[in-house]
Amino acid sequence: MFTPTYYLTVFTVAIGASTQFYSFGIVNPVQTIIMEWVNTTYSERYNYPLNLTQLNLLWSFVVSSIAVGAIIGALLTRTLSDKCGRRNALIINGMINVVGGILELVSKNFLSPELLILGRTILGFNMGLGSGLVPMYLMEITPAKYRGAAGTVHQVAVAFGDWFSLFMGLPIAFGTERYWPVAFAFPGFLALILCIILPFCPESPKYNLLCGGDYARIADNDVRRLLAKEEDAREFSHDIRLEIPNDPDDLENSKYSEFFKRPALRRAMIAAIFVMIAQQFTGCTAVFAYSTDMFMNAKLSLDTARYSTLGMGIMYFLCASLSPFLIDRVGRKGLSLFQLSSCLLALIMLSVFTYLQQSVALDWARYGSVFALIFFMCVYGVGSPIPWMITSELFTTKYRSAAVTITVSVAWFLAFVLSTAYLPFQQLVGVSFSYLPFIVVVSISICVMYNILPETKDRSASDINREIRSRMQSVMSGGAGESENLPLLGEDVDDEFNELDDAEDRKSVRSARSAVSGTSPRSIRSRNFSYHQYLSVPN
Repeated sequence: MFTPTYYLTVFTVAIGASTQFYSFGIVNPVQTIIMEWVNTTYSERYNYPLNLTQLNLLWSFVVSSIAVGAIIGALLTRTLSDKCGRRNALIINGMINVVGGILELVSKNFLSPELLILGRTILGFNMGLGSGLVPMYLMEITPAKYRGAAGTVHQVAVAFGDWFSLFMGLPIAFGTERYWPVAFAFPGFLALILCIILPFCPESPKYNLLCGGDYARIADNDVRRLLAKEEDAREFSHDIRLEIPNDPDDLENSKYSEFFKRPALRRAMIAAIFVMIAQQFTGCTAVFAYSTDMFMNAKLSLDTARYSTLGMGIMYFLCASLSPFLIDRVGRKGLSLFQLSSCLLALIMLSVFTYLQQSVALDWARYGSVFALIFFMCVYGVGSPIPWMITSELFTTKYRSAAVTITVSVAWFLAFVLSTAYLPFQQLVGVSFSYLPFIVVVSISICVMYNILPETKDRSASDINREIRSRMQSVMSGGAGESENLPLLGEDVDDEFNELDDAEDRKSVRSARSAVSGTSPRSIRSRNFSYHQYLSVPN
């Protein structure tokens, strides 16, 4: 099916871009070492030590600087991906990462926590840009029936980067006072590999077709480099052309304001953002950054907490590795609801066991806390790819890069807020109550997603949007039937998602309209085309 070039491309992007989430997890096992270094550095510089509140706040900035850079990177996803191309944007991103790695490497020698924070901000820029570019690129070089598995590759590599960072932060590796800068700078080496190999890999055929002219021929050649069989290559090229707007300039003319003005786009964006919010409020950001501290709150020794965190990371990776096999069998919605419900159970267990241990002094409860954390990472890993890939399925090519930019920016903004606020909030309310905001938001998210999110597997963006519309209207009207939500003849049947960009589809719908002349809207809807399309295609 696929050529060696395809597998090399996927491997290079996964190792050189997706694993950059390593930088988020590396702070976890070395927290004590870095906090001591920061305290010592500022004590020598200003002749007085930091108190616990100041140190916790400063450490929160070290952790969350990744998210600050990621927000900036995410906001530039559309600009770079549309102007430079998906592949070239990834190469530029890799070059930036190398610079960040160098700053991390020299920060200790220069006695500068500021350089450490700046380097992590640059690495965060790489992560934010990559978290939008990688799923987009992988799904655009992959035929539709394999996109579910391709979209999960990014998150599996993220999980690999997470557990590998936990290993690199152990004292037996580079988690020592002398070598921790090497552990922090390691992502720069992976980015360098990407910069060397990716220029020899194909650009997204869809992007080349959008560029027009001679790039259309290049796109066809790239498809043949990706797919082994000529028949598959022709079919993929045909499918790509069906997704391209009639006028390629439409891609550049789409504006962010349209996501607020056009009902179809607004509904799809609400659904995409809500999925992202739901996952961020599982508490994954806090667990990734502070799980060693959480294990120590369970009265484990520092070394035991570090190795427990490593074990948790390995379980996360193994469970995330199952998602490519599950996502096309179970479906996006079912897997997402399973993940959220299981994470909710884990958070409740964690809160209860921590309370029993610290307030009731039940020593055995610490084992429950450890189990809850490991269980959390297992179930989180299974559904973790869904928010990062579902945006690409909710929007057509014209709006995809802009939509990805918005949702990824929201994700990283929430990651910044949660990673900055969690430790001070924990100090304010106590460990057991620090999980309550996550429990409340996840509970609400499960109810809302069950009612408004449709299954997106093997469906077009227009079909998905129609179901989102029906579900939202049903919720707002208290469960009115579908027939009540059908537009009347002559009513505006919604914008971009109901436009048929492909002339062949227009022709088939006109033929169908002729064939069913005089029939009722309900009988029209029973045919193999959309009633909404029937109404929206001009004569």
